[in-house]
Amino acid sequence: MKKKYFLLTLISVLMLSFISACGMKDNKEGAGGDEREKLKIGTEATYPPFSYRDSESNEVTGYDVDIAREVAKRIGMKAEFIPTEWKGMFGSLDSKRFDMVANQVTITDERKKKYAFSEPYTKSGGQVIVHQDNNEIKSIEDLKGKTVGTTQGSNYAEAAKEAGAKIKYYKGIAQVLADLNVNRIDAALNDRLFIQQELKDSNYEVKPVGDPFNENQMAFAFRKDQNELIEKVNKALTEMKEDGTIAEISEKYFGEDVSE
Repeated sequence: MKKKYFLLTLISVLMLSFISACGMKDNKEGAGGDEREKLKIGTEATYPPFSYRDSESNEVTGYDVDIAREVAKRIGMKAEFIPTEWKGMFGSLDSKRFDMVANQVTITDERKKKYAFSEPYTKSGGQVIVHQDNNEIKSIEDLKGKTVGTTQGSNYAEAAKEAGAKIKYYKGIAQVLADLNVNRIDAALNDRLFIQQELKDSNYEVKPVGDPFNENQMAFAFRKDQNELIEKVNKALTEMKEDGTIAEISEKYFGEDVSE
């Protein structure tokens, strides 16, 4: 009887150990792979040079992606990027589909009411884009009554509204530029760094006009209950600034340090 009881106990312990081990594997790579815990990161993957798919490998890459991947490495985690449309980005963060957003998220007072942010890793400003044949719009002050294309939830939508423009929402920046290219909309607003890098060699018949109309700071976005993770990320970002890693990644994509 004692032997039978011992065997049943041993079997139970072994089964519990097996179940526990399987559960641990759910958050780690497969056998023989990277055993670090995953840091799940939301990003558009359609917003070059910040977050996009490499034309050859189809892997998600870009300025934000490289910085987020290095941060994950320094805090002992493995970055997993989850491509998500911008309009659903914060909803997916709320539902814990991922742990943070890496997508040139501008720090605003409105967003700070609901979300927490890392230390900023980009400083830039917005700029107006129009069709090459448009000589009427020269700055954001000329947008009153005009139709401006933007992605839903973008801080540029708010800037356009404040300028008195009518807003037309799109799935992504590529759709905005496609319609601007054929004059379905009057203008678009976007980050000067995006304009500087992505429009200069593009086939779009569009151009930037006017000076950058504001200065923004961009950072990783988190839920407000993630203090421990935010602290680790900020520590990694500080180290990356001090040792020149962010400057190096920045130079790779922009030819300048856009973190200062």
